[in-house]
Amino acid sequence: MASSHNVDLLSSGLVVKAASSEVYNDKLKAEIDQIMALYNIYPDLMVPVLHDGIASGRRFYILERKDALPLSKIVFDNLRSLAQRRAIVHNALDRIQEAIKIEISEQDAAPTGDMYSRLLEEWEAIKFIHEVFDKQILLDGTPRSLTGHQIIEKALMLSRTEIFSPVEGAHFNFHFGNVLYCEKSDQVNFIDPDCSVRGIDPLFGLSRFAFSFWHELAMEIGDAVKVIPMSDSVMYLLRTSDHRTILNGIPELASILGLIHWIGEAELKKFFVLTTYCFLRSIRINGSGKQWSIPHSPTIAQPEEVLMLGLLTYLNDVAIA
Repeated sequence: MASSHNVDLLSSGLVVKAASSEVYNDKLKAEIDQIMALYNIYPDLMVPVLHDGIASGRRFYILERKDALPLSKIVFDNLRSLAQRRAIVHNALDRIQEAIKIEISEQDAAPTGDMYSRLLEEWEAIKFIHEVFDKQILLDGTPRSLTGHQIIEKALMLSRTEIFSPVEGAHFNFHFGNVLYCEKSDQVNFIDPDCSVRGIDPLFGLSRFAFSFWHELAMEIGDAVKVIPMSDSVMYLLRTSDHRTILNGIPELASILGLIHWIGEAELKKFFVLTTYCFLRSIRINGSGKQWSIPHSPTIAQPEEVLMLGLLTYLNDVAIA
């Protein structure tokens, strides 16, 4: 899939993001407007646009380069202690929680229960992988208590009963790559809000954080998960011991219950729905689209399988009525 933009680091230290063609100018303009709006409500958290314009027919904007690392470079850095990585994750979660609270307070969101249609649309868009959602899945030899289909059914049911607060102006995209951490100042900043999901509850931004571990495995690492066909089930194996260590030692990335401190029990069901939607949406966008079938021999899992495994793992341990 062709990228809508290019990012260049200038020798001056500035970062330039430009539309890859004129077709994406409006998309980038909406992003610029969103960054400016968010900077106005939380200037200590959002990296501002220094300049924007059009060059050779393509829209661009310039950001100051921060002396910081994206969270993806920290979480997957096996030279750091697990305790240090978890402490930085906690710092980032505190700032994300702060940003979402400000986003909600700054807008008049009309409460609605209408997440069902969004969720169902994403589920129906990934029919190519529905079969594996009905299988018994094991991760590193441990069976998941629910099938993927059971999680989808639960999310669809809750999407009809929970109350969501859709807004137009929020970040919506606290993915690891968009959360920057500066070790010198212990400061967290955000970049790259998502304008494509406007009209959704701002808590969706935290869902993007929650699925980031599995998205990184699926899209950036690529060969992180191996699939082993079995007679009546499918087993997936994490190929790197540090990935197991992360899930075992940073519970905030392993299960929805790990985020209860930042979500609150009252929002747990709503977050379950939004996070299910987040995983399904990513499967649609990043999946191969090829009809899934059980492999005849051990092989590397496809991105859509890794994301399915993430959904199943992250949301499987919650007893939600």
